[in-house]
Amino acid sequence: MNKIHLFVIGCIGAGLWACSSVRKVYVQTDKVPITTLSAPDDSMQAFIAPYKQQLAAEMDRQIGYATDNLKRGRPEGSLGNFVVDATLSFLEREGSIPEQRYVCIMNNGGLRSPISQGIITVGDIYKLMPFDNTVVVAKLPKNALDSICQYLTSSGGEPIAGFTMNEGSCQVNSPSDPDTLYVVTSDYLFNGGDHMDFFGMHYSYRNTGVFLRDILIQEVEERDTIRPVIDDRITLE
Repeated sequence: MNKIHLFVIGCIGAGLWACSSVRKVYVQTDKVPITTLSAPDDSMQAFIAPYKQQLAAEMDRQIGYATDNLKRGRPEGSLGNFVVDATLSFLEREGSIPEQRYVCIMNNGGLRSPISQGIITVGDIYKLMPFDNTVVVAKLPKNALDSICQYLTSSGGEPIAGFTMNEGSCQVNSPSDPDTLYVVTSDYLFNGGDHMDFFGMHYSYRNTGVFLRDILIQEVEERDTIRPVIDDRITLE
């Protein structure tokens, strides 16, 4: 122990002595070696080994096949189109939303890894969507579509489904309510993530509690073969 450490400890001890009128305070120090070279706890390793094996087996489980690479892109990309189309398809099939009555918007930033041509595994979907984001269904005024359109123009495009954007103008594919816009998104975006402030205009919302990642896994399993889709749903000026 060097002189500086001894001096500091002595000062602390003296201060404690001066502040105490009831009892003496003794300060004792010792060095505790910390090293990363310590041998692993064999009992702990044995305990977690089956779970590691089970997790690895699940991540390697094959759930489908991609006929070509799915990638992010702007104003639209095949990866984003897959995510939003799969989300709407799942909710419609499960009866969570009426068919062709909702639109969907996600964000390119939330798509963390492409899906490569070939076998798709559970692990591929976890790489694509590593976050525990859940799906939210929000009820907004119809004029929120103008704000969404402005946002898409500013960002250069995000994954959308159920509506199109052509040269700055948005059109819902199959409008069902002249005054209301029903939007499917993630809880992160609904709460203002990526500055999607237009969700602050909502009348009401429902968090389905379903992980977006789980929806994608189930959709790949249901469809078996995933074909990239680029259909000019967004065109910018």
